[in-house]
Amino acid sequence: MEKRLFLCAALLFLLSGCAFVSVDLSSLTQLPPLEERVIREGSDQKILVIEILGLIRTTGSRDTFIHRQGTLERLDNVLEMAEKDKSIKGVILKVDSPGGSYTASDLVYRRIREYKTKQGIPVVCCIVDNGTSGAYMAALAADHIIALPSSVVGNVGVLLPSISLEGLMEKVGIDNQTITSGNLKDAGTPLRDMTPEEYELLKGIVMEFYSNFMSRVKESRPVTEQDIAVFQDGRVMTSTMGKALHLVDEVGYYEDALKKIESLARVEEPTVIVYRRKGENRGGFYSWP
Repeated sequence: MEKRLFLCAALLFLLSGCAFVSVDLSSLTQLPPLEERVIREGSDQKILVIEILGLIRTTGSRDTFIHRQGTLERLDNVLEMAEKDKSIKGVILKVDSPGGSYTASDLVYRRIREYKTKQGIPVVCCIVDNGTSGAYMAALAADHIIALPSSVVGNVGVLLPSISLEGLMEKVGIDNQTITSGNLKDAGTPLRDMTPEEYELLKGIVMEFYSNFMSRVKESRPVTEQDIAVFQDGRVMTSTMGKALHLVDEVGYYEDALKKIESLARVEEPTVIVYRRKGENRGGFYSWP
């Protein structure tokens, strides 16, 4: 009897406690503001490291209570903060990315070019590991491109993934009954094979985007027709191969990028900074948030 009374009292205590517990989870979903982190102490003049890392996307994702920003979202936050600091005399664009969506890569390229022009400062790109596809497009916004000896670059081109499940569907007895308003409305659907007309339509879109990409390469890099004949097939290459084809100016390291930006910005021993959020890795140049 006493044991039963004890259990009832404990249960009432827990239930009454639950009635008064209120937890505000909204703060867990909010991103803390960016903070200035010093990579190297120096003079009052600053060099800002802007990081383009991982898959390039416009918007991020939300994992449970953790919001992960997309590349463009974070870049916009970084540039908004950087525009308020007039002591920034140059940028090292740190790239470690296999690329991403064409739209996101295009917008990253434009944002960096706009910031560089508006502030009137030089930008040196340092490709750490990957600087391919859309990430290489972002690198084209720089005045000088340096790639680590172990990095891969290039992959200039546009990709539109597509598969057909028509054969598999026939084997398992599934029919495609899609209703469309026009014969090209479902072009590229995985539910059936492409028609020649659909293939040419989608190929034309890919080639238009590719032409825009190649135009930027020609405008930004001292490539020759012989160079283009080699890398126009979209190949990935080492940094030394990229240098031979004029996609990269120099094979080197962060220290070389720092020397180059000091020369272009005409500053000596500047303070090198990066913007990161509370809770992210402090680290050095090669660390990720």
